[in-house]
Amino acid sequence: MTSGSWKALIGLFVLTMGTSTLTPLLPLYKEHFGISTATATLLFVTYTVTVVPTMLIAGNLSDRLGRKRLLLPSLVIMTLASLVFSFAESVPLLFVGRVLQGLAIGGFLGVGTAFVVDHARASSKALAAAMAGVFFRLGFGLGPGLAGIAAQYGPNPRHFPFQVHMVLMLVGIVAVATAAETLRRSPSPGRFRIRIGVPKGQALGFLTFVAPAIFMMSFIEGTFLSVVPIFVFDTLEVQNLAVLGLIGFLTLAPGGISPFLVRGLDPRRSMMIGVATSSLLSFGVVASSQLDSIAVVIAAVSVIGLTNGFLLYGGTVICATIVPIEERGKLMSLLYMCAYAGTIPTVGLGYLADGIGLTATLTIFSCVAVAIAGFVLTVGRRNFREVIPHDPPLPPPAELATEIVTMEGA
Repeated sequence: MTSGSWKALIGLFVLTMGTSTLTPLLPLYKEHFGISTATATLLFVTYTVTVVPTMLIAGNLSDRLGRKRLLLPSLVIMTLASLVFSFAESVPLLFVGRVLQGLAIGGFLGVGTAFVVDHARASSKALAAAMAGVFFRLGFGLGPGLAGIAAQYGPNPRHFPFQVHMVLMLVGIVAVATAAETLRRSPSPGRFRIRIGVPKGQALGFLTFVAPAIFMMSFIEGTFLSVVPIFVFDTLEVQNLAVLGLIGFLTLAPGGISPFLVRGLDPRRSMMIGVATSSLLSFGVVASSQLDSIAVVIAAVSVIGLTNGFLLYGGTVICATIVPIEERGKLMSLLYMCAYAGTIPTVGLGYLADGIGLTATLTIFSCVAVAIAGFVLTVGRRNFREVIPHDPPLPPPAELATEIVTMEGA
């Protein structure tokens, strides 16, 4: 791991904290503004509608223009998003903040992961991809964890968590700004086209194995970060915001240690373990309503947070190894697009909850998660039988020497 990789990881870490800061505050918004569960979940996933197209365009642009031309504006936009939340006193402003977060995460996440891997030495590409997953999970996990503590014990629960995040964003901007660019802008890039970057011959396997597995991971996490805090607040009557933040933290942060547990394991197998375990354990939340126990929720979410990390580890390692550097930004962005697309169905869960109740809604959610897992483990597993690494041609000696000098100076 080079200094450039670490700087990119810092930027990734602080930026991802911002998008999940909202989680423990959803019951407060619901109570303060008088909004329904459906509107609260719509607020949570609004940025997804912005993320998906932004990420697709950003991944393709970064492979043409260079990484930092996308990363630095994204960091600034995320800072502006936290500024909006820090003084928002109306529901429309909350949605404005979420749209800004969507633009920021869409412009940064896939490209930022590629930036981390780009900076790594040839022998450390897989490690760099795994570390990107670690920081991705820790950032998303610490967002609600710290926000819950700041909201429960700080001066202004709806605003103070975002004020803290703005300070952290300044650190991220400096880190990325001082990292070396890894991909020079092509003098003749040619006509701009949007492509997904999946290697020829692997599209079917990717789209039936990797993509739905990552989608399911995000579907579970999106539900635990939006519907479950409201369920705990209203149904289990646990109204300590720090506890809600803890649920958000456990949903995401344990995945940060997953790469160390499965490192050396075939990434395909890692994803199969994750998809089976996470989907089945999602029924733990439903059980908690029968037992009236927050402990059951915390136990289930802790293990899910860990096994979902298996999924992200497998996905990022696969994307880092099957394509060359000039295709990596596109494929990483596609991976995270699949992840963010998984949060969209939580809006439907919000409307269902208003109609049939939170417990029944969460039962349906778990059944859907198991069905997706079943598809991955049957159809997807057959279509994606192995990970085929990209084998780049050996560059001429002069180019090889230039690459070594660039990597050592990064």
